[in-house]
Amino acid sequence: MLSSAPLCRCICGSRRDDPLDPNRALAPELESIGDVDDSPSAQAKVPGLLSYCASSDQPLRGVPIREGGLWLLSAEEEVAMVTLSLYVNGFCFTHKGREHSFSLSPFALVRNCKFQATTSDGVDLSTFKCFKVSLFTQGACLYFGVRSSTGEEREAEEERSRWVVDISRAMRLVTQSLFPPFSIACEPLASVGNTHRRLMAGYIVHHEDAATASVLYCELHAQSKEQARLMLYENELCEALLLSVPISERSTCCEKVGISCSCFSVEDHLFSSRTLAERKLWLRAISNVKVKLQNRAPSPTCEARRRRRRRPACRRPPARSEELRQYRGAIKEYIRTSRGAFQGQAPMDALLQRRTPTMSMLRPPPEAPEAMEGTGAEAPPPQDASSPKALPVESGNDAAAEVGGASGGA
Repeated sequence: MLSSAPLCRCICGSRRDDPLDPNRALAPELESIGDVDDSPSAQAKVPGLLSYCASSDQPLRGVPIREGGLWLLSAEEEVAMVTLSLYVNGFCFTHKGREHSFSLSPFALVRNCKFQATTSDGVDLSTFKCFKVSLFTQGACLYFGVRSSTGEEREAEEERSRWVVDISRAMRLVTQSLFPPFSIACEPLASVGNTHRRLMAGYIVHHEDAATASVLYCELHAQSKEQARLMLYENELCEALLLSVPISERSTCCEKVGISCSCFSVEDHLFSSRTLAERKLWLRAISNVKVKLQNRAPSPTCEARRRRRRRPACRRPPARSEELRQYRGAIKEYIRTSRGAFQGQAPMDALLQRRTPTMSMLRPPPEAPEAMEGTGAEAPPPQDASSPKALPVESGNDAAAEVGGASGGA
């Protein structure tokens, strides 16, 4: 089993032949993100927009952290033994005299799968303990297997589990390496009016297109006029609004099914959170907002708007003015009680190549937030014909079931 420390020490080089400096990534761990940031800094920790190349053809870094033989299952009903080399940011293998290399991104997953078919050569696929590596924004899916024989099923299961866990940890490390240090914030910024309806906010990776992933500051707003919103800013100062995603009672909110996968989608927008605990928190908060929309709950009144209203001295403040505080308090309490599930993060170099933002990435919303509709993400391209094709017979898909509404507080 791999620990995070040796993985961190492997990220120092940009190519396989680069020298390894074990001291470069050995910095003290940051405090747990279980703390809630109630006093946002007046200075952004992230200058400008953090944008990274998400293509699967980036150089693999350092030296392999694991190597071993696996069976590659291809669409031509071929089952071939290959040597898989797992790196801190991807993997490679040689098939038919050609090396195939795949770098990982925040939008990838690994999970177990099972086949019952028999190939034209008479190979019974049910004797393989299989797993798949899906680079779903790249349109690529690879299937590997550990062959088992009578009486050795347990050993094959354990070998597959070790591969799946190690690959999933590499995926998590790639994702976490992109994030700046931050804590989930629930309180609005006094100087930024757009944040006064904030329920929670924090950095999250947004899928821009097949080649680009941006780390944006995401803010969930309470319901207002039959919809809520996800506001995506350039950084935590919330001065540059890049995108506003409306959330209605019928909005789809799904998670991706994979081992330690932190990907989820809201409508046509694909996200990846820093940790599994943060994904659970985002989905829980969005789900509860949808429940309030479904139940036609009145819009809570933000504190700034309430102060602007002039009321007779004999009138009590509207009860709804306290609802935002209650919503935020429920989220804070959930974070505190689940503190053990929120993982710490050690500073490290990003494992994806930095990309210069284009004008399209820096585009402001085309309309005011109250009237703007969501926009769809670019569809992934077809799989490269030069890559080994995946077996198209495995049942199921990578998108998990839609996240249903919850009636809890957070």
